[in-house]
Amino acid sequence: MSQEEAVATPTGENSDDSQKPESVEETLRKELDIARKEIESLKDSWTRERAEFQNYKRRSAQEFSNIKREAVKSLVTEFLNPIDNLDRVASGVNVTEELKPFVDGVTMIQKEFYSVLERSNVFRQYPQGESFDPTSMEALSSEEGDQYKEETVIEVYQAGFYIKENEDKFSLRPARVRIGKPKA
Repeated sequence: MSQEEAVATPTGENSDDSQKPESVEETLRKELDIARKEIESLKDSWTRERAEFQNYKRRSAQEFSNIKREAVKSLVTEFLNPIDNLDRVASGVNVTEELKPFVDGVTMIQKEFYSVLERSNVFRQYPQGESFDPTSMEALSSEEGDQYKEETVIEVYQAGFYIKENEDKFSLRPARVRIGKPKA
């Protein structure tokens, strides 16, 4: 090979187009690039799987919370009428000395019911004297008067119940009330 041919081909290739084997350095660079691409692919896949798992955990927790709330709601709703009957017995106006121990026993049972409900985040709503809230109360009757500046609960016919989760309230039964409202 002449010097001109060697100078004309900077890579040192012969003019007969036969290639020299790749150097070890070039082979390692190619393998490193392939490994980097594979790492990026695996990292992306792992990130997606992690995000999907986090979403699954969040959805599962929300679903469990909804199922629990509905189960409590279903059970408590069935107990509301018996609890109302205990309220009627405990609020008996003509309690004689003979009936006092019986009424006291009913009152104790009633308090235990309310305690069990509160441990399950179910609370009683007795809004006597409060402002009327149509989202948690049902007005069965009303009266107008100058003494009322806003719609106010003046009598509770039947207490309401709600479930409290964190800061959210879910009504089980609205309080049934009579309201006083300002004259129109």
